[in-house]
Amino acid sequence: MASPSDGRAWKIGREKASREKTAREKPYPGVFLSHYPLRVSLVLVIAVLTALGLTVSGTVITGMTQRFLTDRVDENLLSARSWAINATDSKCDRQDPQRGLYERLTQQQPPSDLYWHVVGDPCAELSPNNINQSQPDVSALDEPTSPVTVPATSESASSSPWRAAAVVNDNGEVTIFALPMDGETKIMNQMTTMLVTVSLLILAVLIGASMFLVRRALQPLYQVEQTAGRIARGHLDQRVPNWSPRTEVGRLSVALNRMLAQIQGAFIAVNESEKQAREAESSMRRFIGDASHELRTPLTSVRGYADLYRSGATDDPDMVMDRIADEAGRMSLLVEDLLTLVRMDEGRPMREDPVDLLELSLAAAENARAGFPGRVVRVHNDTRSVPVTMGDSARLHQVVGNLVTNALRHAGDDATVDIRLSRVSGAGTGDGAAEGAGSDGTGSDGAGGGAGADMIALDVSDDGDGISPEDVPHLFERFYRADVSRSRALGGSGLGLSIVQRLIERHHGTITVESELGKGTTFHILLPPWPDEGLDDDLDDDLGGDLDDDLDGDLDSDPDGDLTEDYGGQDVDETPESDSANSGSASADIAGEYPADTEGTDSDSSSPSSAQESPSAPKHSTPKHSAPGDKQPWSDRRNPNTWGR
Repeated sequence: MASPSDGRAWKIGREKASREKTAREKPYPGVFLSHYPLRVSLVLVIAVLTALGLTVSGTVITGMTQRFLTDRVDENLLSARSWAINATDSKCDRQDPQRGLYERLTQQQPPSDLYWHVVGDPCAELSPNNINQSQPDVSALDEPTSPVTVPATSESASSSPWRAAAVVNDNGEVTIFALPMDGETKIMNQMTTMLVTVSLLILAVLIGASMFLVRRALQPLYQVEQTAGRIARGHLDQRVPNWSPRTEVGRLSVALNRMLAQIQGAFIAVNESEKQAREAESSMRRFIGDASHELRTPLTSVRGYADLYRSGATDDPDMVMDRIADEAGRMSLLVEDLLTLVRMDEGRPMREDPVDLLELSLAAAENARAGFPGRVVRVHNDTRSVPVTMGDSARLHQVVGNLVTNALRHAGDDATVDIRLSRVSGAGTGDGAAEGAGSDGTGSDGAGGGAGADMIALDVSDDGDGISPEDVPHLFERFYRADVSRSRALGGSGLGLSIVQRLIERHHGTITVESELGKGTTFHILLPPWPDEGLDDDLDDDLGGDLDDDLDGDLDSDPDGDLTEDYGGQDVDETPESDSANSGSASADIAGEYPADTEGTDSDSSSPSSAQESPSAPKHSTPKHSAPGDKQPWSDRRNPNTWGR
């Protein structure tokens, strides 16, 4: 049930709406002009105001001229006043020409076309100089009065008015005298005609000029209208010309352009957001489909071997268990890779510690030799200093280890792998890393970054078979494999290079790839240097030559494939997470496996480079730098022909 307060609120709201409607419908001055175009309204207002001005000015001029001419007639009338007052005889005295007034009047003419009349004396009326035979109607003048305008009699030949006055003469009689206004009337008629003609001409010229000037003045508004029309048709890049901000139109153009820029930015942002949402949805669907497909194969194998074992169709249960364990390992690796990508996509913070890229490269090379005995992996330091970057050492070791292992697995059995460190001036700050591999998949778009900053370049190259040009743009895509059958046979997940790319991006760097069939592949990594980077006190400037680390011994490969990664889009396994674990594993794997040409040549025991290495007692821990007095890297002491170039 509604309360009384609700009813009062409804009534108040209704009254308010009614008042607002009445206010909207209430007419206001000039409301009719809103029904016409602005240029028509302006010209109409100008024409009306001009016509009013011309009418007022013409009326004032006519009135002043009329007054001037009337005053002039009054002056002539007053000059004849004394003559009329002194007249004592009437026109009837003509019977005695010697004594009568008639004789004096005929001999002494008045100053103009004077009409003279004595009230009450029918004979006392005279118009001696009236050539038009026109007389005023003075019947109403029976008392003395100042000059007034009176009409002509109906019998008069002219209808021009007269100016008349009445005075008392010496005999006490009322004498009326008047002057015609024929000339003044003619002057006024001519002047009125001239004023009307000139006013009409002025009004016509003013209307034409107003139409032209108003059209020119409203041209910016027409451009605003046209621009708005083009924007309504979808051309959001259109802008109104910038006029002087001191004018209303100029301020309107500035405000309108600012509004258009904001609208365009919002529209672009919405489109980009929708595009990203569609791409993310498509990527997620593809990702889920690829992950399901990748998991289906090992799951099918596990189920098949389990059914085989359950049915008793095999006599080798150990083989079945081994196969099931292998497939479970593949699934575990795939799940770990997926979790790694998810963590990086979530943007979880990473460690930001100084990382020695030279030491990291040496460790990656040593670990790779442990997994691929007899293969050549060389490290070159062209920075002539200690290249230190900022980031997570374990993750960067994973990046380099993955790239090196990929090269060893897929470049060919006799391919040589080189890790080269250098400095690049003006290569960018890595801001473009968010673009990833770029629009073409090679990372060229993302390598731009901010221009002008020095970067540390880490290149992993090989002289192997190379990658097909059709596969290069897709190398950093998730689950992409250039050779599906071969990659699956090697146990990879197809996520290695995607992980590498995301790790480099998280370190504010960029990664690109160049490859040519038959000539090899090179991965280029750019990383920002550590802000406080300087020369290591334990290093000499001459150390920055080529640190070629060439160990060709027969190293036992890692049976579990822990040091494998994706190369050229072909799936393999990841490297270990930490430097120490990798180093220890490498030391354990290569014990006693150096060939004869890797014996130590330096007996200096004060630095890691002086360690005596023999087939029976090799020493392989995490690589360290040479002491200031050493001119060769520790690993290159075994092959002097590969360093110092």
